[in-house]
Amino acid sequence: MAAYFSEADKRVLCQAAVIAEDMTSDFYKLSHSRWLRSRYDILTREQLRAEEVSPHALAMVSRYAGRWPDRLLPSAAFDYYRICLQDPNILAALRRRPQLSLLALMCYVLTHELVHIVRFSRFEARFDAGGAERAAEERLVHRLTRQILAPVRCLDLAPVIDVYESPSSGGSDVCPSMSISAAPAA
Repeated sequence: MAAYFSEADKRVLCQAAVIAEDMTSDFYKLSHSRWLRSRYDILTREQLRAEEVSPHALAMVSRYAGRWPDRLLPSAAFDYYRICLQDPNILAALRRRPQLSLLALMCYVLTHELVHIVRFSRFEARFDAGGAERAAEERLVHRLTRQILAPVRCLDLAPVIDVYESPSSGGSDVCPSMSISAAPAA
């Protein structure tokens, strides 16, 4: 079995990114220019730094301090996020759960991570939250993700949502955590 996304998988990932971005920006009523101010990238396993690799999560968000080369003042710094997709874990989850489709799973995962980024950038959640605060944030983000994707009728999201919501159906082995990485500022 492939350890990383194939080219066909990456095409599906691009489709999922378009859906996730459109649905998230519609939900939060973000203009195109506001969306661009939320600086982020979506990366697959082969593009990740060692500290961005997780042995269990399907995806994680890393945060870095960005700054344009011609701007020296600390006030010119901005948060830069990386959605770090863990292809081996995603592909393993799909093998374990054949009822899941890559498109539906990636729409859910990417929307989930984009909700985190929006909430961090609006100061609605703390990036470095821990313990109970982090668990409560994950529950809220899962609820918001389901709400955001509810209007998308062309996706079969029911199996994905079922796995996330039902520990008895193995939700914890598909996604033990949608980790928020406390990556160091660069």
